[in-house]
Amino acid sequence: MTYDRTYWRDEVFKRITEEELTKLILELCNIPSPYGFEKEAGDYVYNWMKHEGFAPRRVGLSEERFNVVGKLKGAGGGKSLLYSSHLDTAGPSGSSLDSWMYRDLENPFWHSAWLENGIFYGQGVENDKGPMACFLLAAKAIKEAGVPLLGDLYLTACPGEMGQEPVDEFSGLSYVSKETGAEYMMVHGGIMADYGVAAEGTDFGISWVEAGKAFFKITIQGKGIYTPVIRHTTQLNEHLNPIVKAAALIPNLTKWAMEYEEKYTRVYRGGTIIPKVQIGAIKGGHPHFIIGGSDTCTLYLDCRILPGMVPAEVAEQLRSVVVDSGVEAEVELFLFRQGYEADFRQVTPFVDIIKESHQGVFANELKMSAPVFSSMWRDHSVFNEYGVPSVTYGPSRQTPSLVELMRCAQSYASIALDVCMQSRG
Repeated sequence: MTYDRTYWRDEVFKRITEEELTKLILELCNIPSPYGFEKEAGDYVYNWMKHEGFAPRRVGLSEERFNVVGKLKGAGGGKSLLYSSHLDTAGPSGSSLDSWMYRDLENPFWHSAWLENGIFYGQGVENDKGPMACFLLAAKAIKEAGVPLLGDLYLTACPGEMGQEPVDEFSGLSYVSKETGAEYMMVHGGIMADYGVAAEGTDFGISWVEAGKAFFKITIQGKGIYTPVIRHTTQLNEHLNPIVKAAALIPNLTKWAMEYEEKYTRVYRGGTIIPKVQIGAIKGGHPHFIIGGSDTCTLYLDCRILPGMVPAEVAEQLRSVVVDSGVEAEVELFLFRQGYEADFRQVTPFVDIIKESHQGVFANELKMSAPVFSSMWRDHSVFNEYGVPSVTYGPSRQTPSLVELMRCAQSYASIALDVCMQSRG
């Protein structure tokens, strides 16, 4: 069969309309889906796929948190493509702990989406249901145009990507991330794709490498002292109160984090990784019983790592920082996820397809994405782990325009045509 690229591209593009894309984005992104509470948005995507004839399945650990897997089936003998975005969004979840993290709990940005002067606003649009709507509409246009695909086109929506992880008393399914999302889908979803795209914001750059991450607890030992009898010292590392001791450790951890970032920055073929470190949380004492102080204070660190790097290397450096600070503390790893880079030989033909599609839609050259995007964790790391050469490629990370998302949908459609009309032979 001869594939007339220009003809089918034109037929598909004219079926991607601003009106339909806007409707899909606003309906989907006005369904709140903070991490752990993705069900309603997942049900919407499932019902949309069912209505449009993509034979969706719910694939998940529970009825509340599931992946939606749909497929536009090809005739056979062609290469297959996986599109994926995540359902969960950042921001307040309605928990009593929200007030510990956010000052703007009622900000509409967290809970809703809207189009104003040609620009979309809302966390759900930016991360990550806007790009999801783009590939869903692209697939619908391909189906309506009657394109005689050879390979299958997989459409997936995943929970659990935002990065919450069980630790201490915060345990249970609602805190689990990758194991209920893309990781679970790749094991149980029956997906046989040749290539994958994590449809997320990259300012239309591309990358196929992603940092890993190691989460550590540093538990500082001290002694809870009744306030009327406490004795202070300006030598913070010698103070009995472990919360005060933490003040001696934090500056050294910050200095180490800056040195770590500089030491481990790497340029890969698939992008540049600048591995950062952050003290993301601190726990010590009870707000309702401050008169007795606390015996322990715990710092929680998010340390990004290079592909192939082992957490023990980071842990040893953290222990040295603790010792040099003169603080008694224990360093403990509680989460490790390896980073991955797609095999260059396997991913290169796919990248060439994306370059050509991007050029056809934007009339400019596809560039590598900024290091911040390849220094995150995104689900294409899971796909590369399972041997599906995958990239991250998508629209602006912040406040994308309707024009931009229209082009995104067109680009996703063009990529799907070029992959799924490609014979395995």
